[in-house]
Amino acid sequence: MFVILSLIISCTGQGNQKKNDANSITINPDIGETKFPLPENGFYCGLLDSKGNLWFGSRGNGVFKLEGNSYLNYTKEKELCSDDITCISEDKKGNLWFGTTNGVCRFNGKDFESIEIPQSETSSVWLDKVYPIVNPNQVMSILEDKEGNLWFGTNGAGVYRYDGESFTQHLSKIGKIYEDGQQHNIVLSIVEDLKGKLWFTSLSHGGVSVYDGKEFKHYTNELSDDFIRIAYCDSKGNILIGTHGNHNGGLDLYDWKNFKTFYKTNDGLSTNNVRSIFEDNEGQFWIGSGNSPLSIFNGKNFRVFKGNEGQEYDRIIFILEDAKHNIWFGNKNGLWKFDGKNVVEMTQA
Repeated sequence: MFVILSLIISCTGQGNQKKNDANSITINPDIGETKFPLPENGFYCGLLDSKGNLWFGSRGNGVFKLEGNSYLNYTKEKELCSDDITCISEDKKGNLWFGTTNGVCRFNGKDFESIEIPQSETSSVWLDKVYPIVNPNQVMSILEDKEGNLWFGTNGAGVYRYDGESFTQHLSKIGKIYEDGQQHNIVLSIVEDLKGKLWFTSLSHGGVSVYDGKEFKHYTNELSDDFIRIAYCDSKGNILIGTHGNHNGGLDLYDWKNFKTFYKTNDGLSTNNVRSIFEDNEGQFWIGSGNSPLSIFNGKNFRVFKGNEGQEYDRIIFILEDAKHNIWFGNKNGLWKFDGKNVVEMTQA
């Protein structure tokens, strides 16, 4: 049984911000294992917030919040800024930031606020014919730095730094576009290391860029591939870099001294196309791929993760761990939870 809570809605706009002063939500009061409806294009991202709640972003059906045994579904119809959610982040004040196909949306726990990033020109032979899914106004990654600035990685326009009032664009011309000579930088991942440096990945042949607060340094030749999907800071402070596997690739590692190729397929890695990386509370690394099964690395060996009946899970886009140490992972086909013994499919038709 679904209960619809309808509240009075009013909207005001100020400058580049549009504020929604109320919301209306759908609640599913299940008392057992909560099952999410499967979005048309599946799940794209997830977050464990500071209060222990889980958030899952979908492509086309907004964002889902799991709170206890009930879920809330926020959609554009019910005041979310967009139904296409590409990333989720939480700032130090507890605000949630949602990257969408058209800018970013901030949620303070009660109200949604749309933050419009500067518009970028999208026309080029490369964008229109070679890689038409690129959208420079789409936010693919979000990170708050130690000074409270928000960084938004885009799908073609590099990265924007937002100080709460204005935007500054960086890294827009790092990517190498061979087909038409124009430059567009796709930043899928931003991570802060233990020294406060920011790492930005480039999915347009730009390698990784590292910002120390004053200047950027760029690395391409040091990597096994310059087509980078994800950077991840592990519990020891190492930076793991997952490549697209376009040329060679694999799972690269920066150990504070040097870049080195950590693992490739001939070392047991299921694929050189690494899409997601997560270290659990036991120090194991979960690695999702763009074209191969989810695998686990225990520090010595890789193994393909299998479900209760031996099934494998391909093309995993995101992985996270909840407060009870359950592992959640998802893709366009569904969402799953692993409690250490059993895998539960968390979606239903």
